[in-house]
Amino acid sequence: MTDIFDIEGRSILVAGAGGIGAGIAGELARRGAKLTIADVDEAAIDRVRDELPGDGHSACTLNITDEDSCASTVAQAVANGGRLDGVLNAVGILRIASALELPIKDFTASMNINVTGALLIARQAGKVMIDQGGGRIVTLASVSSTVANPNYAAYASSKAALTQLTRVLAVEWAKHQVAVNAIGPAVVPTPMSNPFMTDPEYRAYQMSHIPMGRMATVEDLFGTALLLLSPAGAFITGQTIYVDGGRTLV
Repeated sequence: MTDIFDIEGRSILVAGAGGIGAGIAGELARRGAKLTIADVDEAAIDRVRDELPGDGHSACTLNITDEDSCASTVAQAVANGGRLDGVLNAVGILRIASALELPIKDFTASMNINVTGALLIARQAGKVMIDQGGGRIVTLASVSSTVANPNYAAYASSKAALTQLTRVLAVEWAKHQVAVNAIGPAVVPTPMSNPFMTDPEYRAYQMSHIPMGRMATVEDLFGTALLLLSPAGAFITGQTIYVDGGRTLV
């Protein structure tokens, strides 16, 4: 019987070598995918690549807000894997402040990296996938795509825009068999969120709004990522799948 979750030999670009990107990359590699790891942090991509199980993985420096850099990264992923079956975009920043005190540069950076960057890497990948007859693009969104937390004007606005971008790209590229989706986790303790997790008030607020009573983990996202990047997810597109312990229900 064919394993509908089989990704062995698939060429996948993982953009973002932070906690979530690195964790999912490890699971994809364990299942036999050939990965290209991309991030602005050269030390991080080398470390993540070297720790991946299996052979044939590559690392590439990526500035996701620069279209030439996105094009170069996609080209390297194609060269490494022979084609580009999937993209997992886990690049993002988190800026938290009240709307009255939020530096506009933080709002602008959030939109540039979390939204414009997502478009730039997706459309470079999309060009390749359309030419080759299909592919999968998965971006990390957030429960903040739909829930309204105080002090999240920058982050929530960017993630809401990202969810709608996912829908539009999915509509445009569906006829080419390019599926575009997003994963919306509840807060995950990672190097990006840990500076805020040290605030007891912040942590208590987050915990009190998750019905299952715990934070998400990177491992909680493995199944959804695998679904969307494997044959099992062939007919899913334009969706943001919330992996959130019920956070979007309250």
